[in-house]
Amino acid sequence: MANHRPSPIAAALRAADLRAAALLLCGLLTAGCGLSPVELAPAEAPATREGRISLYRKTVQAFLDADRLPIIDMDVMLSPGADTSALVLAMDRAGVALAAVTSPRPETIQRAVKKHPSRLVPLTSSPDGDSWASPDRAILRSTRRQLGAGDFGIGRIRMDLGPGLNLSGKKRRAREAAIKKQKAAFEAILRLSAEIGAAVWLEMEPEDDGLGWLERQLRAYPGSAAVWNRTGYLPSPEKLPAYGQGLLRAVTLRRPNLYLILTQRPPGEPNIFPAPRPNLLFDPGGRFSQEWRAVLESRIAHFISGSSLEALEPAQYVRRHQNYSDGILDNLTPPARRRLAYWNAWKLLTGSDWDG
Repeated sequence: MANHRPSPIAAALRAADLRAAALLLCGLLTAGCGLSPVELAPAEAPATREGRISLYRKTVQAFLDADRLPIIDMDVMLSPGADTSALVLAMDRAGVALAAVTSPRPETIQRAVKKHPSRLVPLTSSPDGDSWASPDRAILRSTRRQLGAGDFGIGRIRMDLGPGLNLSGKKRRAREAAIKKQKAAFEAILRLSAEIGAAVWLEMEPEDDGLGWLERQLRAYPGSAAVWNRTGYLPSPEKLPAYGQGLLRAVTLRRPNLYLILTQRPPGEPNIFPAPRPNLLFDPGGRFSQEWRAVLESRIAHFISGSSLEALEPAQYVRRHQNYSDGILDNLTPPARRRLAYWNAWKLLTGSDWDG
């Protein structure tokens, strides 16, 4: 029996039916398709920092007026070729009002913020690898210049202070030299943070020596501020077995200038066998941990939101924010939910409380 291909008209009708069904499903499953955009008036890039803050305020207020919880994503990394229009569309679907952006190249940040002045907040550039620790301190000159031009914080620094206990000989000495170089450079950045009043974003895997050293530096420079990302994510438990909500509660009590971006990684699949869970924010069954919830409620001034993705994948961005909203934000009291979503971030970026 011969196969009959549908006519072009029949194929078009079938495609239209499929699109209609998809739109209906999207309407029924809002979480899966994302939120509708909040209408914002077109805006030009302001010439001053004060003008930028005024524009950001209008954006957040527009979300509130639309009965939306405005999320400020405090940790977005842009690749040099990032499609920032796709990022803003993903922000719309995810309910994100503003995003603090950095990139290895300052010009990438500048182009993005100029194109989307009401949605993207510039941080200073984030150097690749450990180039920020170069003894010539080029990062200090570049960072000071970018902050002077109106950037709102010191872009992400990747620090690795793990001692490499399994290394020996030349490799062990090289590791010790690398740690010494990083410590000297980061201390200089903290001094700049204290001098200018701009927080520094930090990426550092939880590790015993690293956290102890960071605490001492924050005590030595009380005017500085560090924003440590991926809080609650512990990929290597052996490096800091005590890491968890209790330790971080104690650290925030001792160090008022430490702020923590919660991880947005998914809870992970349930496992019938005992195994360490990299994402500590969730119980083995996938529910938000009541112990972490208690710490957030009691120490909420130290916690902020951020996606912390290395590369922009719009679908993953939306999915992470939706899971974060459903799993964490919606399980907090309204005051804590507002603090975590945007109040704390607003104060850290602008230096003033949200009074809208």
